[in-house]
Amino acid sequence: MKNCITYCLLILILISCSEKKKEEIEKENHATVLTVEQMVKNHIETKLAIPSSEKYTFKIYKEHLDGDDKIDAIITLNRLNYALEEAAKSSNTAKRAEVGFIGNYNYIFFFDGGLNQISPPMAVPSSPYSELSVQFENVTTPSYKDILIDYKIINSSYRNYYSVMEHTPTQVFQWKTYGNIGKSDAEVLYLELAAGTIGLAKDILIYEGNLDNLSELKDAYNFKAKISKKGKLLHRFFYFENERKYFTKK
Repeated sequence: MKNCITYCLLILILISCSEKKKEEIEKENHATVLTVEQMVKNHIETKLAIPSSEKYTFKIYKEHLDGDDKIDAIITLNRLNYALEEAAKSSNTAKRAEVGFIGNYNYIFFFDGGLNQISPPMAVPSSPYSELSVQFENVTTPSYKDILIDYKIINSSYRNYYSVMEHTPTQVFQWKTYGNIGKSDAEVLYLELAAGTIGLAKDILIYEGNLDNLSELKDAYNFKAKISKKGKLLHRFFYFENERKYFTKK
């Protein structure tokens, strides 16, 4: 009888230990998910000397961005509160407000999945009222995606094209998508990718554009333009591998 009781107690202890071990594994798995966000947060705050009291936003966009088989990511950072606080301390607050507090308040970081590390911050000078918009497209190669970043300066919008080279996003092209929106001299452009005429990299075509949702324009910084091709081709850009940039014929 005594042996039976001892055996039962042993079974109960083993079951209890098993349950505790299961809980520990679940907690570890949950902590791993949080660690990714925390790793990004710690990196951002360290590299830009951001105090823990500052309110800012960051977003993570995952994609295959280089020649290995690992998933990479682009991290965007917006420091609107810091821009407003900095402007309030300056002697030309009104002027800075007029131009939307343009400065180095929007950043991108590159997470290299192969190296498992995050790059230093890369500033995208623009208005912090508008967060960076991220798209991924096959531009310079069909093997992996390149990075398209849209940003705003007052009532104009621009697009930067980046290709990851030697573990670093490198800007290969930049163009305006629209300018002076809502004004009589507004310029609207339609940017299109086409089969490359020189190599595997796609050509970038610039057409006259038409703004299809002008009636929705209330706030230039948060306006999401819907642009269609109007018809006339204005420019065609070709990618030169040796220069790692886009050029056009004169």
